[in-house]
Amino acid sequence: MLAYIDFPSWITPEVFGFLKLPQGHFLNLFRWYGLMYIIGIMISYFQSMYILKHDNLPTLNKKIIDDYYFWAIIGLVFGGRIFSCIVYDFEYYSKHLHEIIIPFRDGQFIGFQGMAFHGAAIGVFLTILIFVKLKKLNFRELCDLTASVIPLGYTFGRIANFINQELWGKITGSPIGMLFSNADKVPIKLKEVQTVISKLGWQVNETANIVMDANGNEIKNVLGKVIDESGFISSITGVNLPRHPSQLYEAFFEGIVLFLIVWFPARKFKPFKGFLAPVYIAGYAIARIIIEFFRQPDSQFMNIEKGKYTGYIIGSLTMGQILSWLMLFFAIGLGVYFYFLSKKDELKPLKINSSKNKKKRRKK
Repeated sequence: MLAYIDFPSWITPEVFGFLKLPQGHFLNLFRWYGLMYIIGIMISYFQSMYILKHDNLPTLNKKIIDDYYFWAIIGLVFGGRIFSCIVYDFEYYSKHLHEIIIPFRDGQFIGFQGMAFHGAAIGVFLTILIFVKLKKLNFRELCDLTASVIPLGYTFGRIANFINQELWGKITGSPIGMLFSNADKVPIKLKEVQTVISKLGWQVNETANIVMDANGNEIKNVLGKVIDESGFISSITGVNLPRHPSQLYEAFFEGIVLFLIVWFPARKFKPFKGFLAPVYIAGYAIARIIIEFFRQPDSQFMNIEKGKYTGYIIGSLTMGQILSWLMLFFAIGLGVYFYFLSKKDELKPLKINSSKNKKKRRKK
């Protein structure tokens, strides 16, 4: 029986990683993370063109959408990047402000290591507010279009996280658990860690620094000291265990499943203009809240020196869950607001007709 899955060694963050190029080679600048963002944006653009042809969005056209995408991408990148640096790693980036937008450290290109979805969502939403004001467009129409094209593109972003071996899930003894080579080591002394080790049938010899699997084979490079996000190396022995591949869970549920919901039944049903935006926002928030139970809490919020080995913020709530609950409440409020706006739209023709009738009566 399969105990766990090893992360495929042939998958590297660099597109040309299979060539085994020397460090500093210019081809190493091409990374899957950036490429996946480009693919996601292109797919969303083609979806937008499809929507323009098949949906009733009278204030939008191809030229407007072309302009909108330029500004939306800026809002997405800067919103996601700045929010990530401020919320998840403020202590470091407050001292290295240039790295927020210039991803070089010690003369080496490190890429944008950190893009927060909630920040990207805020960035795009603010872009929509400004764009419709300048172009005199219908706010709800642009929200509907944007909500329709985000989920499928988002899927590729989470696949990029998987390729980068980041944002992995909690430790697990399940057969679908995956052993990520660069995952944080967790203290052996913790009860849940011992439970997983026992379930896997591993034998850990801390003195000899050896770990054997259930079949008596040595598992290398899984023992070491526990290190927190700030680089603090504790004296606590830790072990790297299989984890839920939560990046793939998110790609499937927050990406593909949500795309199917928004693109088909929601677009077809759509009881009022602007309906798709709160559906998408609420759908993402609910999916994220649930998947966070399988995802490792952000290590930025742990404190090994004080014995806090997990990144929970309040009780057992993670930062992702707190932000997603706020997102859910916002979606409900936005839905109610758009609903009442649609009711006002329905009343406008009645007012026009009644005024015309009054004029006719006066002429008589």
